[in-house]
Amino acid sequence: MALSRRDASMDDAALLWRWANDAETRGNAFSQAPIPYDAHVAWLRRRLDSGATRLWIFADAEGPVGQVRFDLDGDVADIDIAVAPERRGHGHGRAMLSQAVQALRAERAGVRPRAAVLAHNARSLAMFRACGFESVGVEHRDGVEAVVLELRGAAA
Repeated sequence: MALSRRDASMDDAALLWRWANDAETRGNAFSQAPIPYDAHVAWLRRRLDSGATRLWIFADAEGPVGQVRFDLDGDVADIDIAVAPERRGHGHGRAMLSQAVQALRAERAGVRPRAAVLAHNARSLAMFRACGFESVGVEHRDGVEAVVLELRGAAA
């Protein structure tokens, strides 16, 4: 599946905020509380200004399909991914994740992509595993259990 990829900008604030506040997205996030728009805009500005973040918007001929964000800490790249609610169920997540990992590795050799996915989020766990991620442990944040996955080798 061919998707285009571009850097996110402040012009994407409303779009990213809408995706982040979608009920399914909030239900699969560590913090399930709705995100106020002003807080989101401030957060986005910090992320876009950070040399430790890569945030990409993916689209097809019909428009935006989602976003992938990497928060880098040394050689680890923590992943956040969201598919637009109206575009779910068509394989876009898998395509976005694969393309994002390839792009990040082209920029930063030796990076280790990693994700923490809530244990109940079967769809996201299946997507990461289909892209070559393997479970490497369990993490607890605020009483919520997450499966930690890392990409091994050149998969994705």
